[in-house]
Amino acid sequence: MEISCNTSENTGYISLIGQLWQKDDLVAVDDAVEKYLNQKITNIVFDIDRLSFINSAGLGLFAKTHSKVTEQNGKLILFNPHSSVLEVMVISGFDLFMTIVKTRIELKAALNK
Repeated sequence: MEISCNTSENTGYISLIGQLWQKDDLVAVDDAVEKYLNQKITNIVFDIDRLSFINSAGLGLFAKTHSKVTEQNGKLILFNPHSSVLEVMVISGFDLFMTIVKTRIELKAALNK
């Protein structure tokens, strides 16, 4: 899996490409989140357009990250999920407590709430 990170206007962007299920990848994503939170960057956007697969461990990581971010009064946003990943998230009920957006306009609005 490929992970790329950048920051803009107090928001950390983490782009995930490939499949999120292997322990090393989960640790790398968690480390990226921790790095942002330690820098007091509390808004995290996961760009998951090119994330083609996620298992329960990956979903657990997103749930854990959501808790960490909201504890610090930040926002966790899942941006433009691949259709198969979105289906898993909806079936799992993630759309009921997480912000999931499909367009840049929706992303901007969610960040400005």
